[in-house]
Amino acid sequence: MATRIAESVLGASSDLSQLHRRVVRVGAASAWFAASLLLVAGVLSDNQDLFVEAIAPALAAGLMTAQIVLKTESGGVALFGSAIVVMVMHIVIGNPNTLLPAALALVVICAIGILLIDSRQMQTMSVLAVMLALAPQFWEGSSIEALILGVVMSLSFVMTSIIFLSIRNAATTLNARFQTLFEDSPTAVMEEDWSEALAYVRSEYTGRPDRIRPFLMAYPAVVRRAVSRSRILRVNQAAVDLLEAESANDIQGNRDGSKLTDENIGAFANALATLYEGMTTFEQDVPVMTLKGRRIWLQARGVDTSTGDPATTILVGLADVTHIKARQEAMAELVRAKDEFIAKVSHELRTPLTAVLGLTTEMTAMEPMSDEERSELLQLVAGQAQEMSYIVEDLLVASRTEMGTVSIDSRVVDLEVELQSVIDGLGMDVAEIPDTIPEAMADPGRVRQVLRNLLTNATRYGGLRIRVMAGALFDAVWLEVRDNGEGVPHDLVSTIFEPYGTAHTGVNVSVGLGLSVSRQLAELMKGSLTYRRDGTESVFRLELPLVVKSEQALPLHRSQPVS
Repeated sequence: MATRIAESVLGASSDLSQLHRRVVRVGAASAWFAASLLLVAGVLSDNQDLFVEAIAPALAAGLMTAQIVLKTESGGVALFGSAIVVMVMHIVIGNPNTLLPAALALVVICAIGILLIDSRQMQTMSVLAVMLALAPQFWEGSSIEALILGVVMSLSFVMTSIIFLSIRNAATTLNARFQTLFEDSPTAVMEEDWSEALAYVRSEYTGRPDRIRPFLMAYPAVVRRAVSRSRILRVNQAAVDLLEAESANDIQGNRDGSKLTDENIGAFANALATLYEGMTTFEQDVPVMTLKGRRIWLQARGVDTSTGDPATTILVGLADVTHIKARQEAMAELVRAKDEFIAKVSHELRTPLTAVLGLTTEMTAMEPMSDEERSELLQLVAGQAQEMSYIVEDLLVASRTEMGTVSIDSRVVDLEVELQSVIDGLGMDVAEIPDTIPEAMADPGRVRQVLRNLLTNATRYGGLRIRVMAGALFDAVWLEVRDNGEGVPHDLVSTIFEPYGTAHTGVNVSVGLGLSVSRQLAELMKGSLTYRRDGTESVFRLELPLVVKSEQALPLHRSQPVS
């Protein structure tokens, strides 16, 4: 209690107001209790003097009760009023036996009252010193004794008040520096009281301290009820801004434990366990919602600065680590993507490699084999080896693009020849291809790589009917690979051109580099590669610079199956 009073006297204005209310209300209750006790004792003992003695605490209680009713609680007024009552009552009913106790009570009451006066302290102290010096003149005793007692009371009061005020002023100066540091700190800081929360946990758990964490995690309802008993006493402006509140009043007060989520309840359980174990510091990252509904990650560092009961004054510094968490999540996603990428590459390389090993083993077997059979096996081996070379080529392009070392040999390219070459190399059926395609300025090898990736993508993930359309518009040649498959889900369209991105899951899908590499190559050739949904068809459109500019589109195509 003494610690709380000292903290309030030296604290902010709101704390001092609270102290005045405490002094007045506790004083009123004590005075009424004393008056009632004297009255009851007088009735039981039939002692009339006790009824008279009950007048003093009753008057003091009435004064303080009036302040409470009028909501003008002032500890100084209450104490000085009580001092006047003591003076008057000693005149009325005092005796030599109560002289020294009354004198001592007056000195103490007045000295404490000075601490609760914020303005005109020296004037008030001077008036009280004179009153204390004159008070004994109205009490029983000789004039010399009254003079000596009055001087002693006055000097004792002045010396005690000066000592009290000096200590208060020195402590207030230090506290003012702390308040300035707290209020003006660029770091978000909160002062919290977890004493009731800690007491509740102790009432619920009486086992071994080292088992408190598993207990709290096993009973989240206990954590929620405990957190509801914690209070945020004050916050600085940086904390108000960080939590996107209108004012400090929006944050201060008891927490609502029912709003804890499964994601952040562990952090509060850890804080409770730390305090339960007697440690004074804790640090943790916790996800929270700001008062505007924005989700952020906070790093909370708390230290218990209580000088009395533990957990009554905990200073918590807050830092926004949302960006750090985002980087950590991105790194975790990269690790996951790397593992998935390795699995996919292993699968894609293993399939043709297994075929090559099997076919070459068959060719070197002892059984006789005709030239026709051997030639057919060699073609299969070459096809599987070519498939592996395509995968390796995409990997190399992706790596070199990141380093900026991909070379482009731009020249006039006959797109009809390149398209037919890719279709023949893949051995696929295309339902429709263009009659003629304007020539483009590009790298023929890179064009084949892009077309091969687009046609392979359509074969793997598209519909059964694949067709190619082409034409020219202004200074660009466009070539579209269409299929009647289900297409890319709307929420994944933005990811299909990202490295290792794919709209499909599972180890059997492609590495996820084909479309990314194809777009990068198209842009390096001063063109573009886009995706859209056209009715029932998925459309990948490749645009490249036109050799001869044209001011109108040339939609050239023919419907003809290609074997």
